[in-house]
Amino acid sequence: MTSLKLDSHPRSLTRLVVPILVVALALVVPATASAAAFTAHLKAPNHTPTANKPWPITVTATRGRNKLSGSVRYEFLYDGSVVSHQPGHSFKGGVYHDTLKFPNEAAGYPLTLRVIVTTKYGTVDLDRAVKTRV
Repeated sequence: MTSLKLDSHPRSLTRLVVPILVVALALVVPATASAAAFTAHLKAPNHTPTANKPWPITVTATRGRNKLSGSVRYEFLYDGSVVSHQPGHSFKGGVYHDTLKFPNEAAGYPLTLRVIVTTKYGTVDLDRAVKTRV
């Protein structure tokens, strides 16, 4: 077993710590960079869906000029806490269309619709503030 011997001089410690930090940062940066490896957008007609009426949305996912395939699912948040998980579906060609219906019970409450888009390049959350009206 080889033991590492450090001089009491501060430069010896710096020579040891700096390369370790550089390697550690190199391992962390790709993980965070891959989290946003594609672009997703949410289009909806407004921020005020009417209860029990169709509210169409469109989600697009691209990486540069490439249209991606993936899947979509939903979370609904009230005051920052998830109050509902809803399944979505898979999509191809970079575009996903769906029609949502908000229940009467949601009327008047400020909610956040979170569309979770997953592709082979990672996951992106698209948040939209909504307030259902009657």
